Amino acid sequence: MFSTPDRRTLLKSVGLAGAGALMPGFARAQAQTLVAATFPGTWNEAHRQVLLPAFVKRTGAKATQSIILGTDQISRLSAAKGGKPPFDVAFFDSPQVIDAVKQGLIVEYPVAKSPNYASLLPEFQDKWGPRVSVQVIGIGYNPKKIKNPPKSWDALWDPQYKGRVGLTALNSQLGIAFLAEINRLRGGADDNFDAGFKALRELLPNVGAIGANLGAFATLWQQEQIDIAPYNFNFVQTLKAKDVPVELSIPDTGPVGWHTSMHIVANAEAPDLAAAYIDTNLDPAVQAAMQKPPFDIIPSNSNVPLEGAITQSIAKTHADLAKVRAINWEKIGPMRSALIEQFNREVKI
Repeated sequence: MFSTPDRRTLLKSVGLAGAGALMPGFARAQAQTLVAATFPGTWNEAHRQVLLPAFVKRTGAKATQSIILGTDQISRLSAAKGGKPPFDVAFFDSPQVIDAVKQGLIVEYPVAKSPNYASLLPEFQDKWGPRVSVQVIGIGYNPKKIKNPPKSWDALWDPQYKGRVGLTALNSQLGIAFLAEINRLRGGADDNFDAGFKALRELLPNVGAIGANLGAFATLWQQEQIDIAPYNFNFVQTLKAKDVPVELSIPDTGPVGWHTSMHIVANAEAPDLAAAYIDTNLDPAVQAAMQKPPFDIIPSNSNVPLEGAITQSIAKTHADLAKVRAINWEKIGPMRSALIEQFNREVKI
């Protein structure tokens, strides 16, 4: 948790200057309570300890968090469509944004009423809502067992790691992103994953465990049941904070990832506050605080210098962040259920 001086400095830095740039009804909105979705784990903690205090300082309004995964947000918003939505601010990874737009669950972001939006790096700007961070995957490994950081995804197929490779099911962005990258490297296409599944079948002799979900996958690392596996930068940092022996290496073929973004929900009860809340997350002081341990959230604001673990594992400059290769979720989305079924059928130990 942040010390008192850190939080005091943050709140002074955010200030109230941006409030006047918001909608005319903003003063009336102060009497309302904003409900904002957030993910469990690191994101929830960062929003609770950093974003919420800064938002309250800026607006004087009240806010509560709804801790809920992106796919569940889509389900709840769909069920409430045409009526009162369960929250005002949605928090999505890239695949859910596509679904939300198609279903009319979110509205275009009021850029003119968001003073911090213009400072976002170009790849983090989107008309449906700003991308507040990027999730990056690489090769997670146990430095007690593997002394030299792996430099290629091919390391997972090395016979010396027989029974020590971990995988996660395709119900997570991590699982899908890994499959998509391996499929690309093995000559597959966005609409044909035969090459990727062939590679996974060839990997099976090395696979010691498959996490049914990300929580179970983290447990495999904590119990040292696996030594090497595809993993997410933020998850690695979370486990390192718990003294779990794990590091992340980005393969020579480059970083792969997806964006995480914030959106104003259609028919939101407090749209003015929703705009203020999202813009507060874009504030340089807020993003700089979230970049520090124990959160290590990659910033999207060009006015936030990269530092700490991010510069050691992911990117030293903002230009490096632009090199993170995105997954083609538009193509993968309609195939996802079939990919999950194929994975469950063919990738067993």
